Amino acid sequence: MKWLILVTILLGLAGGLLILRQDILDTRDTLAWAQSQLLQAETDLQSTQANLMATEAAWAETRRNLAAAEIALETVGGQANSLEVALGNLEVNYDRLVTGYGYVYRDPTYEMVTTFLADDNTSARSYDIDSYKCTDFSADVKANASEEGIRCAYVNIDYPDGNGHAIVAFNTTDEGLVFFEPQTDEEVNLRVNRRFYESVIPRSGYYYLEPEHDDTVLRFTVIW
Repeated sequence: MKWLILVTILLGLAGGLLILRQDILDTRDTLAWAQSQLLQAETDLQSTQANLMATEAAWAETRRNLAAAEIALETVGGQANSLEVALGNLEVNYDRLVTGYGYVYRDPTYEMVTTFLADDNTSARSYDIDSYKCTDFSADVKANASEEGIRCAYVNIDYPDGNGHAIVAFNTTDEGLVFFEPQTDEEVNLRVNRRFYESVIPRSGYYYLEPEHDDTVLRFTVIW
């Protein structure tokens, strides 16, 4: 009887040991799973920290780029203000040129010159040695051309005897520099050391006789 009781006790102890051993194994498995979860959590934390550092670096670079962009924008703004001032000055100067002075000169074509001279009435005036002579003819044609916006030159001619003459000139865009006698609107092929009367290209049906004075062109000055 005692033996049976002893066997029963031993079997109970063995069963308890088996249960305890299983509990230990289960606990070890749970601990291993917890350790693996902890390692995964540490890995995720390291990855998050790395991403956070990369994000902070990118944000710092963005702030630097923004600061550089603001400086560039201020520079461009300053340049824009300078350009606006310069443009304003150009507009003022242009307005003064066009309206303040009242004219804008231009070099004409040869046809424009002949048309202007044909319409101009200066050549219809009478020559008067005391009150209206060659200098007056030339000055009036030059002034009238200026009113039409045509660039015209006053030409002073010197003769060997100390006397001289005055005509006009135009720097045409197609025929170059051309000379005209404002008293008759005739073209002049002006050359140094050539007689002036021989230089005038007479109108059809006209010709010029040799004058009593020496009208050889010693020199001439073109005054714009």
